[in-house]
Amino acid sequence: MTTVEPPESVPTQPVLPRWGLRDAIGSLLGFVLLTLGVSWGLTSLGVHPVTATLIGTPVGWLSLAGWPLVASRRRGNGPRSDFALRFRVADVGYGLLGALVAFAASAVYVLVYLQVTGRIPTSAVGLAAGHATADWQVLGLAGLALAAAFVEELHFRGMWWSALRRRGLGPWATLLITSALFMLLHLEPQRAPLLFAAGLTVGYVRMVTHRLGPAIATHLVINGVAALALLGLLESTG
Repeated sequence: MTTVEPPESVPTQPVLPRWGLRDAIGSLLGFVLLTLGVSWGLTSLGVHPVTATLIGTPVGWLSLAGWPLVASRRRGNGPRSDFALRFRVADVGYGLLGALVAFAASAVYVLVYLQVTGRIPTSAVGLAAGHATADWQVLGLAGLALAAAFVEELHFRGMWWSALRRRGLGPWATLLITSALFMLLHLEPQRAPLLFAAGLTVGYVRMVTHRLGPAIATHLVINGVAALALLGLLESTG
């Protein structure tokens, strides 16, 4: 009796994702509407503004990072393939090196800004921490700063990056656009050049490594220093 061998399994080929630029735009607009709506709504009910921010921002992240994950899983090949969401040990080195470049650019900008205005530009998180009335609020803001590294990179250097590249834009044009969007999202005119430079640095790491992991590592180091500064503020007032 002849035995029939089962056919060899054929590797699954990635399919062209059915999500795109409209999803990236909708995800960004959803974040703005959810964050502002929840924050303003809670503030109008008498909730402390810092507490309202601590609640409204994660709610907005449901759109900023949640929608890219959902869209990629349901109408694409998953974040690992669609967004190059892969990590390696070498990402620690990329993160440290990229952060050093960002800090150098930041130092130059702060010195110039101080010379021109006589003031040091303060981040929105720093301003919020200055209005905090409880230690847990400062701790919450530090936690938001750390989590933002994952959320914002998944959105800008993940969904936006992939959507623009699939539209035919070159890597440098994609770098500029995502950096500009990253800057605009923060709504911090005083720090706009600094934020744009940070976006360029993180985006360049994404561009040369072709992975999202190094960009997240770079952003995490940058925001980690900011989180430590907030904790230092907590210690000095404690």
